[in-house]
Amino acid sequence: MIMDQTNRNDFENAPTKPRIVVVGGGAGGAELVTALGRKFGREMAKVTLVDCVASHLWKPRLHEVAVGLISPGEDAVPYLALGQANNFRFQMGALTGLDVANKTISIAGIARADGSDLVGPRNIPYDTLVLAIGSEVNNFHIEGVNEYCHMLDSARQAEAFHRRILERAIQLSEGASGDLRIGIVGAGATGVELAVELYHAIDAMQRYGGLVGSRRLAITLVEMAPRVLANSQPRTSAFAERALSRLGVTVRLNASVTRVTAEALVLKGGEEIPCDLKVWASGITGLSVAGQLGFQVNKNRQILCDSFLRCEDVEGIYALGDCAAVLDPKTGNQLPATAQVAHQQAAYLVKVIASSHQGGSVAPFKYRPMGSLVSLGPQSAAAELPAPKRRFITFSGALPKFFYDSLQFLHRAALLGRVHAVALALADLLRKTTTPPVKLH
Repeated sequence: MIMDQTNRNDFENAPTKPRIVVVGGGAGGAELVTALGRKFGREMAKVTLVDCVASHLWKPRLHEVAVGLISPGEDAVPYLALGQANNFRFQMGALTGLDVANKTISIAGIARADGSDLVGPRNIPYDTLVLAIGSEVNNFHIEGVNEYCHMLDSARQAEAFHRRILERAIQLSEGASGDLRIGIVGAGATGVELAVELYHAIDAMQRYGGLVGSRRLAITLVEMAPRVLANSQPRTSAFAERALSRLGVTVRLNASVTRVTAEALVLKGGEEIPCDLKVWASGITGLSVAGQLGFQVNKNRQILCDSFLRCEDVEGIYALGDCAAVLDPKTGNQLPATAQVAHQQAAYLVKVIASSHQGGSVAPFKYRPMGSLVSLGPQSAAAELPAPKRRFITFSGALPKFFYDSLQFLHRAALLGRVHAVALALADLLRKTTTPPVKLH
């Protein structure tokens, strides 16, 4: 995008370049900082991205990393390269503090593999600050969750889970007794998609690697709500439950986990579900640092924001995505923590930040629900799309799966441009013809 000449002169004649800092390179943060860099360029503003890891991986694909269907390296976008191509600077480090009076943030240092400091802690000044620091899985203070459950918040966690699956599959293939028993707590989109993809991944391990197959796979999905995908339409839940049933996944509804041990999930009432591997995918909460920065936060440690996405009672600081608590004026409810919401908020904040530096104004943020898509395997997905005369239309099959896959294409296009997105899509297709569909290492 190109600014008109009047606005360009406003920026060039400013005493100093506006310093715009975005903390967090998730779905919303990465799209925001890329759009800001393209809009302002290096001459008109100093745009900086801060993140604690070196590359961006689209979070909706983490369940595929967890089962070995993709490698993080195949889909990760290095922030240094993204910044060089889109006129922003990348600073690596975890957010540790905020000085509102002096308009600086503090970030942690970077450690070498041996634990010594590569780069020490730093302070980064800002004129406009956007927090897109994301969230983490909510353990609800249940005993044993952190010790014995895998989380799927990052590529590192997803890869660790895949290694454990592969190790157990090798043990069973070499004559170990029993089955590969996996317990998943939480039957939202992450839990359902993970359960489905696990079946297909284990099947592929047998076909392409000669390891144990899905006949020795026992997946139990535990959900405290009365149906899977409880926030979706009942028909969508029914689609998902039928898909899970066809694969032999045991679904335990209206069931609460009260404790986790090394051997099992313990339900309310004392019943135990034996599991070799356990995944906790039940709800999210804000990062602990969100409650240490001086902002007003809700009970889930999400930062309270007004209808312009401004952090309440603080000037020049905005928040978006999972870390932000923003009310929908239509319903009075908090907006959901989804990539769809973060994408719309990122596009909105580009306009807000440009207008704030140009002395203009914009209308409050308005969320437009575009429906939802849940993958139900390599060839199928369930869809809910808004309809003019009724709230949603629901359907499943190959067409929703095409829509689901297109979401990644659109995200890639937002970061890398359409030409690169098309090239990567073709590369993905070619890779599938020459390599096993699942990682065996």
